[in-house]
Amino acid sequence: MTRGKDPASPRSFLALSQMAHVIHMFRRYRQTHVTAFGVTVPQFNVLVQLDRYAELNPSKIADLLFSDRPTMTVILKNLERRGWVKRERDETNRKYVVIRITGSGRDKLRELREAEERQSGDFEPLACFTEEELSQLEAMLDRLILHFRDLPTITRPEGGG
Repeated sequence: MTRGKDPASPRSFLALSQMAHVIHMFRRYRQTHVTAFGVTVPQFNVLVQLDRYAELNPSKIADLLFSDRPTMTVILKNLERRGWVKRERDETNRKYVVIRITGSGRDKLRELREAEERQSGDFEPLACFTEEELSQLEAMLDRLILHFRDLPTITRPEGGG
């Protein structure tokens, strides 16, 4: 078997497991910073995206954050209930809804970012790499993302439940 063709090879599994572990540690680190402010990491990430873009539809937010749409609906309802986002009809197509961050949402985001800066101090997650290594890592991750996009969709066998 040629290298890279066996998706279950021990080396592939180990490398992917290590990437998942790093992501899990980073998520846990971020969660400890935002929960003190009554916000989850997914809610924080939504506020960040809405601050970056003037408005987004719920599907686009879900895509940007690698979330499914039902989960995003719950997150958006919770943010809306707290007054941090508002849901409005799209002016160009009234069938669609757009989400915008509110002034209090921007205030909450600013509070979270300032607290994160104070708490993390000089911690930079990728500071252990040189500029050259960071460039190599980015290139390798980009290549891996493209590789995964080329994977065929896994379908259930006929008659499977």
